[in-house]
Amino acid sequence: MNAGVSILDVITAIEKVESNQDKYAINEKENALGCLQIRPIMVKDYNRITGEDLPHEAVYNRSTAYIIAHTIFSHYMKGIENPTAKHLASIWNGGGSAWRYVNDPNYGYPEKRKRLEAYWVKVELA
Repeated sequence: MNAGVSILDVITAIEKVESNQDKYAINEKENALGCLQIRPIMVKDYNRITGEDLPHEAVYNRSTAYIIAHTIFSHYMKGIENPTAKHLASIWNGGGSAWRYVNDPNYGYPEKRKRLEAYWVKVELA
C-alpha cells in the first residue's frame, strides 16, 4: 500500500458507506448482509481463497466481515503495483479485477467506470 493508507482504514470507510456501521444491515435486493454489505459471491470468493466453508450469515459478525474483506483485498492486491485505497474500493464495489479501472482509463465498460468513480467518492469522503 502507498504510505499513509492501510487496509483497515479502507475497510472502516467502506463500512461507513455500506451500512453506517450497522452490523445487522440487510440489502434484500442484492442479498448483502452486515456492516460491509457482503454478498454471497464475496463469501464464495473468500471460501475459494482460504479453503474454508464459511456460511453467508457469518458476515453479521463484524470481526468476520473484516477478516473476509482483508483476505479478499490481500489476495487481489498481489497483482497491483503500488496499490491504493482507490484500488481497494474498486475491488469491493466492482469485483476482483475492478482495480484495473484505476490503472487503465480505457479498461472495461464506461458505465461501470462511472459507478466505480461514484463509489470511490463516497469512500474517500467517509
